[in-house]
Order: sequence, then structure tokens, then C-alpha cells
Amino acid sequence: MKEEWTSTDKIIDFSPQNVQGLTPEDQADFNELVDVWQSKLRRNRVRKKYYRQKNILKDLGIAIPPTLQNMECALGWPAKAVDMLSVRSRFDGFVMPGDDDNGVNDILKENNFSVLYRQSTTSELVHSCSFITVSKGGKGEPVVIISAYDAETAAALWDNRRKKIRCGMTIVDVDPESRKPTQINLYTNIAIVEMRKNKKDIWEAKYKFHKQGRPLMEPMVYRPALDRPFGKSRVSRAVMSITDSAIRTAVRTEVSSEFFTSPQKYLMGADSELFTKNSKWEAYIGNIFAVSKDEDGDKPDFGQLPQSSMQPHMDYMRTLAAQFAGETGIPISSLGVIHDNPASAEAIYAAKEDLIIEAEGLNETNGTALRNIGLLVAAISSNTTIDALPDDVKKMQPRFRNPAIPSVVSQSDAIIKQVSAIPWLAESQVALEELGYTESQITRLLSDKRKFQSQKALEALIAGNTGDNDAEQ
Repeated sequence: MKEEWTSTDKIIDFSPQNVQGLTPEDQADFNELVDVWQSKLRRNRVRKKYYRQKNILKDLGIAIPPTLQNMECALGWPAKAVDMLSVRSRFDGFVMPGDDDNGVNDILKENNFSVLYRQSTTSELVHSCSFITVSKGGKGEPVVIISAYDAETAAALWDNRRKKIRCGMTIVDVDPESRKPTQINLYTNIAIVEMRKNKKDIWEAKYKFHKQGRPLMEPMVYRPALDRPFGKSRVSRAVMSITDSAIRTAVRTEVSSEFFTSPQKYLMGADSELFTKNSKWEAYIGNIFAVSKDEDGDKPDFGQLPQSSMQPHMDYMRTLAAQFAGETGIPISSLGVIHDNPASAEAIYAAKEDLIIEAEGLNETNGTALRNIGLLVAAISSNTTIDALPDDVKKMQPRFRNPAIPSVVSQSDAIIKQVSAIPWLAESQVALEELGYTESQITRLLSDKRKFQSQKALEALIAGNTGDNDAEQ
């Protein structure tokens, strides 16, 4: 993938071409995939603009002066809706009954999958889905290559009967000048088809067959439904609508603050030549403001209009924040709005409960996709099929950290109570996981435990030999 097109905004629509070497069935699937990708591209880009805070002001043409309609104003609420949920979904590797995991976790580390998963989750929440592909590595590469794509660079067709994707495509490379794709991969049940555009602008296909019996591509989907198997976006229509209203409110507040800073004053009966040399603003900010009487001896009438209040804008912004919090399950305090007095620890946890439940649901759906990815990695690395894997490996399950992110004190107290009721739990690695230790920390702790036990066994053996020698003497 070239550096020049890391911004997917540079990709433009393209029409499906006849690809040399592609079977008629695969050509039909490819054309359908391109249609799906194009039909969703514009809306996916709109949602990314809201997430990246690049959405423009949607003025109603009433309260904002025309000269300020191009005023830059950004609001990070859509990014909060995505990031505060994605950060609570923390994948921590695969676990399985046996000690041998076929090197799956090591392959994940080689692919820096912990970071890749976070990126995929963020794109999943922005666009409703993201895609992870698996392929055999080449010389000098990991045994298995794991890649991720968002919905702006990939598409898939759903198989309702098998409850998985029928086929999929990913845009691998794009010409930096024309902004049109130059390499696309097609994923089918029997092969990865690499399609490239040659120097004559003709698409050519190259089949790389596999024996997994399914596409080497897995979707990660947020809130799937029967009529929407690829889920829904966290940046929903309601989120975008509330954000538009909040941005308008922020601009109106900015305009009103200018009037609030310099209250409007009036001067009636003054000679118009008074402001010939100095502007009205210079007269306003001057230290001394002198006005003479008119020719009839009357003094000009000076006064000040009542200042407009900023409170209505603040109240409306607080109302919008409450609506946004209700729509996304984010605590209103996280939106930068002070809503009430400082809450207790129980109240703070209750405010985050909706978000925690949402994260648990996200982990459940993502866990299914991750298990499929883990099985594909294990099968490809062993040069076999998923069905031929050992039973222990087939039972692998993804492990997630607690989405509630409890404090060390509260988590330790909970573990102590559980160990008191179930004493053998203290000997389980699960207790260390629940205490929040990372995989590397657990490995070190267990290694230190074995060293300590070996040292104690050696000391006991030496002590036993010394006692036997004393008895002989």
C-alpha cells in the first residue's frame, strides 16, 4: 500500500471493468461488489468527516450574519461517541484449553494486532463495519499476514444461508494522480484473486488458491440486524443532527459574545461631522469622549442599550448535550458540559453503565469475528484446514479485558472475596487476568513463581540430605 493515498478521501468512483482471466461468476460478483462500494462511499465519507471534525456549518440563514457563515467551528462530540466506546473494547489474545495454541498469539504479535484491532474497531464504529483479511506470508514476512480495511476501501456480499460473507473485495493500491484504484483483491471461497491494472490500462487477474472453503476475509460489525447484517454506524443520523445544532449554537454564542463584550450605545442629536476623523469604534474606546452642544444649545442624548444575555445559548447547548448523551450513552460530563453537582462514585458508575453494556455487546460480536480470524491464522500457519485443526485449537476463544475498567482497589477486593469462597481460584491464571495484569506481566509472574518454587524445592532437598548425613554420623 503506497503512502500517497493513505487518505481514503483521495479515492474516486470507478466503473467495474472486464478483468482478463476472471471467471464469469467472479466477474459478476466483482461488479456487484463495486456497486455496493460506490453506493455506500458518499455516506461513509460524510460520517468520517463528522468523526474527524471536518463537517461544515449548516446555517439556517436566520441568526448568523452572511459574513460569518464561513466561520470555522469544530465540535468533537461524534469522535467522543466513537472513541469512548472503542477504548473499552480491549482484546488481549486468544485462550484455549491446551497449552499449545499453534503459535496464533505469536503471529498476532508479529502483525502488531493489538494496534490493528483498535484501528479496526474505530473504523467499525464510524462506518458500521470494517474488514480483516488473512493471507499466507512471503519470504521475510510473518507466516500469516493480517490486514485491516475500512468501509471506504472494502466491501462484501452477505450470504444469508451460511451466515457469513459470500465474497469480498479490498482496494489495495490507488494511482496518486488519477485517484483511481490500480490493484484490487477479490476474496472468494477458493482463492484470493489479485487484480492489477497493467501499463495498457487493462485489468488482469491472478488466482491464489486456498483450501479453507470460505473467503479469507472477516467483517467486524457493530449492532448487526436481520435487515442490516453489516450493522449500523455509531455516527448515526441523530448524532449528526444534534452535532449540527450544537455547531450552530456555538457560532451563535461566538457572535453574541462579541456584542456582549462591546454593548451597543447610542448618541442622539449629535453632529454627523463628529465622526468624520474618528470612527464610531475609536470614539467608543477613547479615554475621553467630548460632544459639544448644537446650534440651539441642546446637548446630545447619550444612552446604552441593555446587554444581551449569554444564558439562553448556554442552556440550549446543555440541552443538546443531554440529547447527545441519551443517544450515545456517554456521560454528559464527558461532553464538556457541567450539568449538576459533583456526583458520588456510585452515581459516576451508573452514568457509565449504558456505555459499559454497549462495550460488552461490542466485545460479543467482535469476539465471534476474532475467533474466526484466529482459526484461519491457525489453519494457514499449519498448512491445513480449519476442520483438520486439533480439538483444543478449535475451542480457542478471544479474551477481552473488563470494559468497566475498574480500579485496582475495587478489583482486588472483588478477587479476595471470590478466592475466599472458591480457594482454588487463587491458583488459576484467571485471577491474575481479572486483577488487570497484562499477558506479558502474567508470563513474568508465572516465571518468577516457578523459579521461587524450584529454589524452595532445592533448599528442601539440600536440607533433607544434610539431615540424613547427621543421622548417619
